[in-house]
Amino acid sequence: MLRINIPPTGPAPLTFADFTKYHLPMPSKGVKAKINKETILFFDNEFEAVVYADKLEEIVTTVSKSSPLKNILRDMATAIRNDDTIRNYLEYSSIYTWLKTRLRMIRTAIAPSPVFFKN
Repeated sequence: MLRINIPPTGPAPLTFADFTKYHLPMPSKGVKAKINKETILFFDNEFEAVVYADKLEEIVTTVSKSSPLKNILRDMATAIRNDDTIRNYLEYSSIYTWLKTRLRMIRTAIAPSPVFFKN
């Protein structure tokens, strides 16, 4: 089981009540609030956490700029993406490695040759 802490960054920390108030999607294994006002998200594995962060980022695009929900969603997605376990997973996962090499090949193909600059 994977645990990701959401630190209290805003004026009001994220609570379980915010999940019901804003109809936020629940993580696969649930949510727990700690005494020090941190909220912990529980997932089965890193893949589920990445998919959850992607869902949150999609929801952010549909929320108005003045809504407090926008900050909550961004804080949650950022906390998930900044987690060391998630970073390691993304860096060493096969699809990420494949994409990284393909992008490098595309950039090489698109980049102008130094021969063009000699004239």
